[in-house]
Amino acid sequence: MSQIMYSLIVFVFLASTNTKITAATKPSYSKNHKVFVKTACNSTTYPDKCYKSLSSYSSTIKSDPIKLCTTALKLNVNSAKEAASVISKLLKKSQKSSAGRKNKMLPEKLILRDCLEEMKDTIVELKQAITEMKTLRDGDYVSEHITNVRTWVSAALTDEGTCTDGFEEIKVNKETKKKVTKVVEELATTTSNTLALITNLSY
Repeated sequence: MSQIMYSLIVFVFLASTNTKITAATKPSYSKNHKVFVKTACNSTTYPDKCYKSLSSYSSTIKSDPIKLCTTALKLNVNSAKEAASVISKLLKKSQKSSAGRKNKMLPEKLILRDCLEEMKDTIVELKQAITEMKTLRDGDYVSEHITNVRTWVSAALTDEGTCTDGFEEIKVNKETKKKVTKVVEELATTTSNTLALITNLSY
């Protein structure tokens, strides 16, 4: 066998071996990233929901706690926008129904308007938290910025609670109350999970 032929055989063998290792390694890494997300979610109040929402982003998150929390916050903002949209539509419907009827449904309109403002505040606060997370990535004033992130997310959770509390204090249309309570409580579980993930950040 010539030296050139021998060298080619060795090259093909090594290339084949390397391909097998790479192919075997990728799923392993993917699995490890999902395990990381699963483990992190187990520390939250609603672990199943946490994992369901974040597992599809595991390849982006990898095993990075900052990326994990940032992803959770971005998804949280989307949930808050969805809640705000539902409440905004209900408010418009309420305003349309009461047009021309003095003081008719006034309490419902006021409570929906207040709730919508709480949702808008929630969105702003969650976005502020994302801004703080970017600073964490830079490694500057880590402890201070983690505290700031927690403060923003805690404020968002408080605003969500304030919205639903308002419906307990004032009598409104049952269907309206049901829809608002459902979407805001769904949002609150997401925010609660996000807060838990941030609280577990360690350096």
